[in-house]
Amino acid sequence: MEKEFNEEEMDLTAFPSEEEAREWEIEKAKRSKHKRFIIKIISSLMVFTMLISTLGMWFDVFNIPAIRFIEVSNELSKNPKVIEYKKSVVTIKWDGVKGTGFTITPDGYIVTNAHVVANTQKANVYFKTGESYIGTVIASDPDLDLAIIDIKENNLPYLPLAVDEDWDKWEGEKITFIGNPLAYYQIAKKGTIMGKVILQDWNVPVMMIQAPIYKGNSGSPVINHNGEVVGVVFATLQNPAIKTKEIIGAAVPAYYIKEILDKLKD
Repeated sequence: MEKEFNEEEMDLTAFPSEEEAREWEIEKAKRSKHKRFIIKIISSLMVFTMLISTLGMWFDVFNIPAIRFIEVSNELSKNPKVIEYKKSVVTIKWDGVKGTGFTITPDGYIVTNAHVVANTQKANVYFKTGESYIGTVIASDPDLDLAIIDIKENNLPYLPLAVDEDWDKWEGEKITFIGNPLAYYQIAKKGTIMGKVILQDWNVPVMMIQAPIYKGNSGSPVINHNGEVVGVVFATLQNPAIKTKEIIGAAVPAYYIKEILDKLKD
């Protein structure tokens, strides 16, 4: 027999009241708002992490010493002589490596460090004018950390070499050097020749210069007051003359460039 429907027997608690429904909607809105807040926090943290990573990449570009050497470079670059020097200074790049070089002959011989072009026979060479060439490494002496690249071009500006074997007599002389440190290009800086030092595992003495040297300065020409290259920047080292941790620059005397050129002629 079909059971007769009795309204009084109906369980009204199975259905929320109007007040309960309103509270449920309010709670739902709170949960939704909380969820959006959590998502916003996570997104902000991701953006912050990416920002920190980017700042880490560019820390060396925007630190105070870097800003200072830009100011010095801008001031030095007003000098007509420095303007001329820069025409001969190039940027050398290959497979993520960046360094400095400079022309020493009008027909395309460029000097840089051997470690700048280690493990390659070709490198891209960029001039201040925007002209670029693919150069060939025609000589490399890892023991002296010197290399020569040939771009086979004519009528190029170049820097003359001071190839005096008694180069240590220049101690105390003021110098200028130009290079591509950090993320910058054609940065001119000044310094002083401090004398010579023999490094561990080196057979010849190298030149110490008191000057700010950064990554990318490898291959920078050290230029005297006569506009002659007296050395090639290749490293930094702790000043051996004092007990502090002062960092100075090290350059290969230009005299040894002549030795490499002489071998090429043989």
